[in-house]
Amino acid sequence: MKKRVGSLVFATHQGLGILARSFVNHGVVTQVVVVGHGKRENHLDWYPSSQVCYDLRAGLDTLKAFCRSTDVMLFFETPFVWELIDYCRSVKVKTVLMPMYECMPKTLPATPDAIVNPSELDQQYYRNGVHIPVPVEVPWRQRTKAEVFIHNSGNGGLNGRNGTRELMDAIKYVKSPARIVIRSQTTKDLSYEALWRHGGDGDVFVFPEKFNGLSLPLQEAYAAGMLVMGTNRFPMDQWLPNGPLIKVASYTEGYVSPRCNVFKEACIDPRDIAAKIDEYYGSDITAYSKQGRAFADRMSWARLKPRYVELLESL
Repeated sequence: MKKRVGSLVFATHQGLGILARSFVNHGVVTQVVVVGHGKRENHLDWYPSSQVCYDLRAGLDTLKAFCRSTDVMLFFETPFVWELIDYCRSVKVKTVLMPMYECMPKTLPATPDAIVNPSELDQQYYRNGVHIPVPVEVPWRQRTKAEVFIHNSGNGGLNGRNGTRELMDAIKYVKSPARIVIRSQTTKDLSYEALWRHGGDGDVFVFPEKFNGLSLPLQEAYAAGMLVMGTNRFPMDQWLPNGPLIKVASYTEGYVSPRCNVFKEACIDPRDIAAKIDEYYGSDITAYSKQGRAFADRMSWARLKPRYVELLESL
């Protein structure tokens, strides 16, 4: 990067923290201020030379000074303080927002210079933006037989969107001797690296999610060589093999809060999850796993980083 690209980031083992860290580790973001998380462990060793801000309002002058030290600010899902976007414009610093459509206000409080959409669903909400996928970097391993089914509940998922409850309800309907492993960060905070190292123990990734646009867990599982048993809904049905996907029983109107975008939330019948597990248990997934390796190549940092650099340098 020729330009100085800054960001405000969490240093936590959650989606937003891992997303930002990957952009720092690959040199797209060159400097950060860590936003201290009040409820989760802050891994400040990720950014040992960076400032930490626990109170955004009290630290607003610090945030503004940081913005002035950059050429471009890249905000992942939120600028934390929306007025920073207009402030950046006033001091000739460009801004880029990577939205998460389901958590965005219905009307953006401020307009960034560019929007980069991480999924085709985000692109439908922000049509003036450009769609660039988020790169994936996980170890691939050849899987051959569908016997061990892994589910990562994480921290439970926003409004239960990961489908953990539905999967747990499905277990009583499973007739095959499939081994189903449910992992949760509410009991143990697994690092990103450990998550996918242990993910090598699984053959199938079961993730009956309800309203994601970008879903890094699905992308990572596919790239790791696992058969992905997600939900048969847009945009996942556009890039995942559709055979293993779990059907949607119905859709309902959903929203994270009344201030945020309204979206279609999938309703999944636990019996459909169980039927799909039974359908694929014991099947040969060798060819499917190899497709995951090809997907990992298409979604690699080597292929996608130049697109981010080109966008940021063009501002």
